[in-house]
Amino acid sequence: MRSLIVALIIHLTVNVLFFFKSRWAFKGNIAIRTALLVLFSAEFLFYFIGFFFFNYLPDNLVQVNRMLATSWMLFVIYASIVIFIIDLLYLIVKKEQLSPSKLKNQSFKTRKIIWLSSVIFVTIVMSIGKYKFNNPVVQSVSINIDKRAGKYKSIRIVFAADMHLGYLINRDYARKYVDFILSQNPDLILFGGDIIDSHIEPVIKGNVDEELRRLHAPLGVFTCPGNHEYRFEMDDKIEWLNRAGIKVLRDSALLIDNAFYIVGREDFVIKNRKSLKRLLNEQQVDLSKPVIVLNHTPNNLDEEVAAGTDLALYGHTHNGQVFPGNLITEAIFENAHGYLQKDNTHIYVTSGIALVGPQYRIGTVSEIAVLDVSFIKSE
Repeated sequence: MRSLIVALIIHLTVNVLFFFKSRWAFKGNIAIRTALLVLFSAEFLFYFIGFFFFNYLPDNLVQVNRMLATSWMLFVIYASIVIFIIDLLYLIVKKEQLSPSKLKNQSFKTRKIIWLSSVIFVTIVMSIGKYKFNNPVVQSVSINIDKRAGKYKSIRIVFAADMHLGYLINRDYARKYVDFILSQNPDLILFGGDIIDSHIEPVIKGNVDEELRRLHAPLGVFTCPGNHEYRFEMDDKIEWLNRAGIKVLRDSALLIDNAFYIVGREDFVIKNRKSLKRLLNEQQVDLSKPVIVLNHTPNNLDEEVAAGTDLALYGHTHNGQVFPGNLITEAIFENAHGYLQKDNTHIYVTSGIALVGPQYRIGTVSEIAVLDVSFIKSE
């Protein structure tokens, strides 16, 4: 709930700031200023109703509401930043003091050009970002593990995370993602958590499980929980995923075909989750066999490395989702996205197949990872 309140405050603040900047850009034009007042008031009323009364609205309307609201907020933030940068350059070129009061010297034509060019530029950027969100890519990685894996010389793993099924990512998206995953001909399908976004109600009412049940791979379909699985109705979500054919591994390990292990960890939001070494000990994991770890948040890569695991897979970061979020995640996480090898541990952090919030990829991509894993000569 706290994150939603923060989103409401941000939404209101950026709307007010951009509204007054827009009104000032068209100072003297009563018709446009009135139209802006109507537009901004209607948008915020629409957002307000969806925010507080979504439980009483049809799911289709909730989806439209949230899609428009998140898109509008991103648009307003970007447009405000672009206008600020142009205003700053204007002051520098005009050799004015870097003071907002000096912007009063701008002519009506200049103000209008700055506003319109900013809006057009942001519209183009967001259109490209929408296309990138709707067209996930395949990241192909070849990995060699210097261990025997029973009868297997190699396996193809399709790894995805952060599907965030719910009001915004509905059954249509789920169908598209399932088709995309299956088209890679996986031997094993793994998820890195956050399959469900927040409340479970929209995925149940939308029969989204019927799409997930189509996921099939010879060696199985598995996931670890993500932090969003713990938001609201945690037990119901875990049960729903298991029934949908995605086995949830919670601080547990499975030996697959006597060849290799898959270990699923609780997310770090669970304060009493087991250390990886303790988990491997209790599950009697034989480290002479390949060990694959699913761990939603990549906040401590060294734990997987120190435990002697071979492949560690993470999600959560979205690679920042939209610029400059990617720069922030790169500053926070040792590896915010992509492949990394530390000692004998191969690491992949996916930017996610979907998103939470605005459905745009600006400076990032939606993706699945296809990991072609080779082992030393099979037995």
